[in-house]
Amino acid sequence: MKKEREEDLEVNLTGDENSTGGEVKPKWYKRIRKGILTSTSEKKETPEGLWTKCPECNYICTTTELKEHLFVCPKCNYHHRIGSEEYYDFLFDGEEYIELFDNIRSKDFLNFTDLKNYQKRLDDIHAKTDLKDSMRVATGKVNGEGIVIACMDFEFIGGSLGSVMGEKFSRAVDYCIENKLPFLVISKSGGARMM
Repeated sequence: MKKEREEDLEVNLTGDENSTGGEVKPKWYKRIRKGILTSTSEKKETPEGLWTKCPECNYICTTTELKEHLFVCPKCNYHHRIGSEEYYDFLFDGEEYIELFDNIRSKDFLNFTDLKNYQKRLDDIHAKTDLKDSMRVATGKVNGEGIVIACMDFEFIGGSLGSVMGEKFSRAVDYCIENKLPFLVISKSGGARMM
């Protein structure tokens, strides 16, 4: 019975004219050989990060298409999480900006350990990303006007607030006062860091 079903499926797929059902279908597909014969060495790998799947509606699009839509799903309008670099690229005119205070890094002054050693946690994040802390500050022009933008990065321990973020925020305010510039903060924090 199972073999008959497989044969019927084959006949239906290929549109075999010798089908036993009396109905003649034109052939639209002809199977030359059964099975996939592509060797592993000939298979092409898809580069990581080329496609993005919307977690809300499961729509799959290229990362380039998603970026063109400013990281909003073209099908359901779901807003994807993005980092400070993506915000800066589409907020600043011509994607031109200067990062401020990028020499400040998080340190483990208390030798804190919870489920994982805090210094090890910091080393892992620094190895995976180019982030030095959960906030980046940059200055540039938006619609031709100078501005300073501080943007939190959720990728760095959930965008949690630590001493470096406080220092960058404080220095950014001082920079704005000194240069008479407006200050915009993009807040995406998971809360205070107790480490």
